Amino acid sequence: MKIAGIIGLCVFVPFALFFVWATYPWELSPRWEAGVIGQAKPSGAEDIERPTTLTLMSWNMAYAYGMGSEGTADYQSRDKTFYNQSLDRVAATVKLSGADVVFLQEVDFDSSRSHNQNQLQLLAQKTGLAHWAQAKSWRTQYVPFPSWPLERQFGGMNSGGGVLSRWPIVKNEVHLLTKPTSKAWWYNLFYLYRYFQVVTIKVNDREVKVVNLHLEAFDHATKDNQARELVAFAKTNKLDFIAGDFNMLPEGAMKRSGFANPADVYWEDKSYRILKDLPLTEVVEHGAYLQKEETWFTFPSNRPDRRLDYIYHAPNWSFMGAEVFQGPHSEASDHLPIKATFKFFEPEFIRD
Repeated sequence: MKIAGIIGLCVFVPFALFFVWATYPWELSPRWEAGVIGQAKPSGAEDIERPTTLTLMSWNMAYAYGMGSEGTADYQSRDKTFYNQSLDRVAATVKLSGADVVFLQEVDFDSSRSHNQNQLQLLAQKTGLAHWAQAKSWRTQYVPFPSWPLERQFGGMNSGGGVLSRWPIVKNEVHLLTKPTSKAWWYNLFYLYRYFQVVTIKVNDREVKVVNLHLEAFDHATKDNQARELVAFAKTNKLDFIAGDFNMLPEGAMKRSGFANPADVYWEDKSYRILKDLPLTEVVEHGAYLQKEETWFTFPSNRPDRRLDYIYHAPNWSFMGAEVFQGPHSEASDHLPIKATFKFFEPEFIRD
């Protein structure tokens, strides 16, 4: 064998072995799977009082990293103390909001970049919303991103979405969505799944069915297909709420390009229009949004210039109000959370 061939083999074999190991469990096909349900501590208070209101919060928490979490040029690894303090800020924001149910995206369950802590379980303990359900959507042995040096790379990934609840969670199903077909198969082996997380919450004698989601950010055709799939699912399943990071701009948004990241361009994004067919209503009335759209911007947290996060509700829920919740610790994520409150039980009619 020629020397060049030997050298080539010596380079190729280790690379191939690394690729096979790093991309395990080699997940490419979308599917439904059962999600994990847990409880942070013994509880029972949820059955003592009959709630009259229900407050929801949706927050892409960026695994408590803050700005730069997506791996931009200034991304640096952080020590465990940083993440513990940042999770305390996330928990403080949730508690301050008074939320009963929290929809979270970009939560780490056992990832190298955040020191292998289950952030969802820790937040259940820290917020007092003891019931949790997790949706794993990104599982690889090693993600060689963002570039060099090695200490900047994400490494082992176990991440996804999660729901925190004041009341027991009785069912948790996760639908992993199709990855972008515009990307090479080897790229998609390292890439995260987008997902619908379908969670059923038991409040006294009533079941509340919610969907927590995170839609595609970079491939508009894929996101449009995910929006169509969500509409079809909502039309065949009775849902109370849908919330999450939709990675879309409202129709009529004044700014659709020219953001800090030149890759953020929304001219071809049709997902908002597609979701008009949902049998649920978005909490921000479109006319009110257009009158003062900066009120509803959720990204980026340090200088918001667009809305990416939404909450939809079924028509049988009496909507009381919504806001982008800017607490004192918004730096814990690169998104701001959105909050909405509904009447839970109408007062009973009392006869004289």
